[in-house]
Amino acid sequence: MARKKASRKKTSDAHPDEELRRLKGGLASAPPALCVLRGEERWYRDRALRMIVASANERGDELCRHDSRDPEFNLAAALDDLTGGALFATSRCVVIENADALVKKGARKYSAGLVDAISARVESGVEGTVVVTADDLRADHALVKAASSGGLTVKFRRLWDSPPPWDPDPRRTELARWVLDRAKDHGIAIGPDEAVYLASATGNDLAGLEGRLKQLRGSTPEELRKVVSWQAGGTPWELAERIVEGDAARAVIGIEALFEAGFQGKDGSRTVDRAALVNMLATQISARLREAAVGAEAIAAGSTPADAAGLAGVKGGPRASQAFQARVRTRPAGSWRAMLGEATEVERRARTGAVVDAADFARLALSWRQRR
Repeated sequence: MARKKASRKKTSDAHPDEELRRLKGGLASAPPALCVLRGEERWYRDRALRMIVASANERGDELCRHDSRDPEFNLAAALDDLTGGALFATSRCVVIENADALVKKGARKYSAGLVDAISARVESGVEGTVVVTADDLRADHALVKAASSGGLTVKFRRLWDSPPPWDPDPRRTELARWVLDRAKDHGIAIGPDEAVYLASATGNDLAGLEGRLKQLRGSTPEELRKVVSWQAGGTPWELAERIVEGDAARAVIGIEALFEAGFQGKDGSRTVDRAALVNMLATQISARLREAAVGAEAIAAGSTPADAAGLAGVKGGPRASQAFQARVRTRPAGSWRAMLGEATEVERRARTGAVVDAADFARLALSWRQRR
């Protein structure tokens, strides 16, 4: 059976919906030997994986699933499934989920044998499909290159949650539009303003937003703010980004939501500890402003934005570096230094026992807002 060849078209910046449609088209003909699903947006990755598994079930493939995050994950069993043939069908679909820790060199559980086994199965031409999902596989990774030439590779980036300078209306961001579309699918009547509020209160977390929409079934648009204000998600880290970037409209909404309903930590637990929230916000804002000030000064001295990101110590991978480069060029170095001084004063007050609350951060957000 002929194998489906992947398109050479660059897709790194494509909208996840476009990538999902491209995957659907690729699955409509001959099954690909290798599918690599990568990118930070897990909601889309999960939908893509369900699409592939459904296609395999329709063909009658024997399904073998392995997840590196499963406490019962067994590398030997995964290798057996990759090197063996189907026992109860004519072909086999082998799924390796959350493969970052297994196939990235230097990772704690890295297995060169697993990468070799996947590559060998694809090259052998045996019937069936291998599916690999990962958060962050580079385009030059061996499996991504193999999928690009002999299968399918799709990348699901996060939806843009900040409006671009040429279209500053927050109701037209990708995230707000996604909320509107999903609300319609769930039969919930909300408008663009409510979509912005819901996205701001919950954060750029599609799975969390999906759950929030399900909770809102039967609610009116007027009731939404009351319901979401009580159960709002989001994190101090996301809120700090909005304040520093000058997105005052969403920042003020986020400040109100987090101080009223608490926040979700990186471990998924929720807390309403306002003192902890104040300290985290103050620290995160100061850190981002310090990066921006150093970066802006480096650019003014002749460095490229990419080099400035390195000098500023920006961490978090390519996406964080790109966000930093876009942010640092929106203001001169003197402005970043002045903002850092204001934030440092709030941080100092918080650490010395003075009363610091939501109003202090709202004042910073409004003072630093970007007028587009």
